[in-house]
Amino acid sequence: MYENIIAIPFRNRGAHLEYFIKNTVPLLQEYLPNSKIVVIEQNEGKLFNRGALLNVAFKEYENKTKYFFTNDVDINPSLEIIKSIYTKEDIEMFRIKSAHTVSLGGIIKVKHDIIFDINGFPNNIWGWGIEDRALYHRCCMKNINITNNPNQSFKIMPHRSNAITYTGEKKLISDMWMPNYIDSLDDKQKEEMIMSTGLNNIEYTILERKMIHDVVEVIKVDI
Repeated sequence: MYENIIAIPFRNRGAHLEYFIKNTVPLLQEYLPNSKIVVIEQNEGKLFNRGALLNVAFKEYENKTKYFFTNDVDINPSLEIIKSIYTKEDIEMFRIKSAHTVSLGGIIKVKHDIIFDINGFPNNIWGWGIEDRALYHRCCMKNINITNNPNQSFKIMPHRSNAITYTGEKKLISDMWMPNYIDSLDDKQKEEMIMSTGLNNIEYTILERKMIHDVVEVIKVDI
């Protein structure tokens, strides 16, 4: 049983992962003992799906940890944040680093049972964005308490955005996670929306599984 599983969604960011392992992993080992870093690498061939990759980590370590972190590979917390923020307990959902207030992306810490209660991320968001907003709204619909981190001392590695314009089905999915649509639903409809896609029906195939460091595992998957 681990205290923490730190899940990193990943594809084609080798330099960022190398930096994270060299600079952040030693701090995690020192201040978060009994933790494991799990890199979920998506196979080529489809648009990147951050939410589904994180769901894979949640499923693979179901009932094997107390807390989950999600940590984008290009965001490195300072020593002070790891010592004072990462170690906090008795929280449901901790927004450690995110782009805006209607979002749970970047870095979060969440209790194991909470992420399963909200059914993780939707699996049907391919490409850039939305999944972090969807997770935020799932927490709101389930009345999960979100704690904010006032210390925003992070090193963010330079990278090119792969943002895409939402069209067709993607635009429809984006609209589903807007407040005006969610507010129009009753409790039963909200529950149906949460349970329509997520941890309860994630499908994936593990292509490779290996340890690349004492506490870092890579799980390569096809989703």
